[in-house]
Amino acid sequence: FPVVAKILSRDIQHKTEARGVVLDIASPDALAHAAREILKAAKAYKADARIEGVQVEAMERGLAQVLVGYTRDPSVGPTVTLAAGGVLAELYRDSAVRPAPIDVATAHAMIAEVRGLAMITGYRNLPKGDVDALARALVSIGSLAALGGDAAIAEAEINPLIVRADGAGVVAVDAL
Repeated sequence: FPVVAKILSRDIQHKTEARGVVLDIASPDALAHAAREILKAAKAYKADARIEGVQVEAMERGLAQVLVGYTRDPSVGPTVTLAAGGVLAELYRDSAVRPAPIDVATAHAMIAEVRGLAMITGYRNLPKGDVDALARALVSIGSLAALGGDAAIAEAEINPLIVRADGAGVVAVDAL
């Protein structure tokens, strides 16, 4: 503890909209209560959703949440995307997109392009995030996007990817 509980269902993509996430759970009793509420909310949100259960994870903290993802478009080919993450991803519409695969220099250029990520670059003496770890994550996602084959996944997204303090890395806490 503290932990996070979230609905586990392929049919519910945006867990926060379904009230399917509870943060900072401090005790076993609070976890049991949160799990009951999450299941009830998920059924109310989408009655026909296939519910696999409630997933419990360590509560992760960091300096920023980002969205890192890829798409394989038949017309354009594979692309990699970076945006401000969590619930802000769709709100801000502030992203950087490049053809995949990408290299570390391109990943750093993408990070600099997303205005919502200025805070992790040491802007106005704010604590610097592990921008190098974020760049490596982008390169890795770009490599996955560029893989071909019949079993290739058309799109994937890590949101949020938590950016920790400089030197402390990044951690994925949810994905589609």
